[in-house]
Amino acid sequence: MKYFSRFLIYCGLLIFTLPAAAESGKGNGRIAGKILSVSGNPLHDAVVRIFREVEEGETLTIAKTDGRGMFRSPGLAPGVYHLQVLRHGYQPVKTGKFIVDPDRTTSFDIMLQEFLGFIYKEDDPRNWDPRTVMRSTSDRRMIFRNGKPGEVQIGEGSAEAFHRGGWMSIASSTTSENVLYPVPTQMSQTGVSSNFAFAEPLSRRSRMILSGQVDYGAGSFWRLRNTYNYRPDRDHDYRLSVGYGRMNVNYPGSRISSQLLADEPNVRKSGVQTLAFGLEGNSNFMDLVSVKYGFDYSRLHYGSSRSFYYPSIEIVVNAAAGWSIKTSMSSRRVGDSGSVVLPDGEVLYVSEPTLITMYGDEISMSRIAHSEISTEKEIAPDTTLELAFYQDRMQGPGLPLMVTTITPSEQQSQIVEMNEDQSRQRGVRVTIRQKLIENLDGSVSYVFGDSMGIGGVEEPVTVESLNNNLSSHLQQRNQHSITGRLAATLPMTRTKVLATLRWYSGNPLTPVDWFSDRMDIGTKSANFELRQPIPFPEFMGTAGRWEVTIDLRNLFNQGREVLPMKDGELVLNRNPRSMRFGLSLRFE
Repeated sequence: MKYFSRFLIYCGLLIFTLPAAAESGKGNGRIAGKILSVSGNPLHDAVVRIFREVEEGETLTIAKTDGRGMFRSPGLAPGVYHLQVLRHGYQPVKTGKFIVDPDRTTSFDIMLQEFLGFIYKEDDPRNWDPRTVMRSTSDRRMIFRNGKPGEVQIGEGSAEAFHRGGWMSIASSTTSENVLYPVPTQMSQTGVSSNFAFAEPLSRRSRMILSGQVDYGAGSFWRLRNTYNYRPDRDHDYRLSVGYGRMNVNYPGSRISSQLLADEPNVRKSGVQTLAFGLEGNSNFMDLVSVKYGFDYSRLHYGSSRSFYYPSIEIVVNAAAGWSIKTSMSSRRVGDSGSVVLPDGEVLYVSEPTLITMYGDEISMSRIAHSEISTEKEIAPDTTLELAFYQDRMQGPGLPLMVTTITPSEQQSQIVEMNEDQSRQRGVRVTIRQKLIENLDGSVSYVFGDSMGIGGVEEPVTVESLNNNLSSHLQQRNQHSITGRLAATLPMTRTKVLATLRWYSGNPLTPVDWFSDRMDIGTKSANFELRQPIPFPEFMGTAGRWEVTIDLRNLFNQGREVLPMKDGELVLNRNPRSMRFGLSLRFE
């Protein structure tokens, strides 16, 4: 494991050479794509019939979608084709004519509408006409729209590659107890936060995207990023971005400032200023290999200046039917609180890759390099198995720990930071995902990896003694973690409910496999998410959708550990029990 990151790069270079051996049938074309419901959920077991124009009515081949809604044809002779898509409970679809070119893959994202939704003709949140079942996606796939019911026509994908659209959310969070926790600059534990993004096309192949975050709670910050996006064809995508932000906790109403700020009135008057530059690219090779690469530069000023560099790469190889291999290296952690989704389904990350944690008149900055290699196999029509190895390397203390000492005479809180050796983590993850029944998905994930814990306290000591030497008792330990998830969609109301239950073998101070924890759980507990879409009528040519969001975090366990001492208690605080309520709007 010593050369784990280098091993990932070698594996990526090795699997990058696989497509040359996998590709056969030189001169033939292919058809590939994804079958989705109007709400954007992948549809498995949809039957895709492929017809060739010169042999009208004769089925050349029948493809079936996998658990991710993906389908792929074998090599096809160049010519004119059309598709027919069938799925139980959905409106059948017949496409218009299209051309399959030699040595090229024609890609689709086909939308199927439920019979119930077709009867009501409810407007789709992303401005799909009720008769429209297909449109361009983020990689300029072909567009199908404006056809008769049950039949769709082909439009020019390049002409409608980009559309004006936006997404914004506002949410309020609150905790159940008046207990101090470190303040990460990603989402308030108590306060109001908002994420937003707006895309404006400049031409058929380019657009500008303005995105950002605003937060006012235990910590106050805002950041803006302006991105130029250029897409010459469906297989290539490039982005250049620049961003600026400021953050502070020293303001009237800050819950943490009155308890932890220094007496100096001018401490952190200007707060933290961030300046960011980013360059990203994405290339697809005949739908066999996808390569994403990027470089981020962050400069942070807080009395003095610090700079961080973040190279990233992700290589995904579809080695065979039902098989995929991925290797990646990145510092940008994907989380619900730091991302937005544009109407075309594209995800934007509005948070900074630098991990910034503010507490009182001090600030912690860390760079986390996450490396991972994984393989995923479809072991049954509705079941996939994933095996992944990961490693996190820290430049900086990583996630700090809030410690509260309670004695008969006083109660005091402070932050304990870990050194870089203690922050390094590695492990293995095994995940099984299965579609249990229609509109109900489940998954179970087992992780065996490193985490931080407290050890070496063999006899009762005083609070002051342990508090002054707490960092010497922090030890890296192996932890077992099991996470179960159930995701359900109620067909009549299209309500989405996600329940997550996490268990650890011990009580770790730092989360195990933190980069896969998009919900920011961090400890063993039960968590719930609810998403309720609300139809939004068309107004001045703009259609969209409101969505109510309710998140319940750490209902039964907050990661708090109480250590009895001779003269009091030492309380370790990690994640509070919290509720988050908000609204989001997508429009186009």
